[in-house]
Amino acid sequence: MLNIIDTLEKWIQPFKDFIMKNHGNPFLWAGLVLLGLIVFGFTYNALNKNK
Repeated sequence: MLNIIDTLEKWIQPFKDFIMKNHGNPFLWAGLVLLGLIVFGFTYNALNKNK
């Protein structure tokens, strides 16, 4: 179990460093919000196919 957590931390660390360097960039946040909305839209549509 601890090995899985260590592996995830190694994978997430570069993304975390990127976010920390660019946390003031409004285009980054706009892109992340847009990505979140797209994922939400796909999920919502997939779960509501029967209606």
